Amino acid sequence: NQFGSGMQQARSSFLNSLRTVAGGIFNMPNEFFVSKYDRTSLSQVTDLIGWEAGKGKAYDIFKAPILYPDHIVNEKKIFGNWIVIAKAMKVAVCGKMSLYSKARGGPPSYAKMWKLTSCTPGLIAFSVTSIIFILSPDQEFSGDGVGAISSIAYHSLFQTVKKFFVVKWNHQRIKSVVEQINGYVFDGTVKTQPSNDTQCTMEQVTESLDRVMAALDASDSDSNDDSDSLEYVNLPVQAANIHPTVTAAAAATI
Repeated sequence: NQFGSGMQQARSSFLNSLRTVAGGIFNMPNEFFVSKYDRTSLSQVTDLIGWEAGKGKAYDIFKAPILYPDHIVNEKKIFGNWIVIAKAMKVAVCGKMSLYSKARGGPPSYAKMWKLTSCTPGLIAFSVTSIIFILSPDQEFSGDGVGAISSIAYHSLFQTVKKFFVVKWNHQRIKSVVEQINGYVFDGTVKTQPSNDTQCTMEQVTESLDRVMAALDASDSDSNDDSDSLEYVNLPVQAANIHPTVTAAAAATI
């Protein structure tokens, strides 16, 4: 399928670039993110995405701690840990050297070539999907979009996140998340068919999506919660020297 083939292409370019800086983004040893590294029993990595062995088919993206401030799951603060999404996105559209404020030179970034000035629901979904994949025990992206080791359905994950942002794009908290991602990625220039055995899982994901959306709606009337600022998780990044690469996989999400 288009998603699977696109992500397979990304494996040799963007995903490889993301792996080389993942240690800095997630504040862990770089060796953890080498493609052939065995992360199956590396709980400090897989716990960040809420993955459990044998339960990948029922994976719920909204229970991934990495998406929340302080890695504490709170549905009212979904995507509050926006900085990791922004860094993955910046690697995709600006190249990994763009993570370093003093980096200069190299070929023009895709952000410039494509004249990108802000993110989209598809680009956010692509970035989130890439983060989950990098933190998963999977060593390569399979053609069918399902993790060979994790059993995570990346295609469904992508569609779920994209749907969330399409539906909630104008929600005040989500608007704040998007604005902060835009400010980081674009340097402040932005003004602002499933089988029967998976049907049950898809219904569970839909219920989770509805629950998170409902929690966001409920937070509109919670003045104390809305007064909380979305956290900026500032993690160091290790130096690297490879030019930016990205494929049609990212472009197709826009």
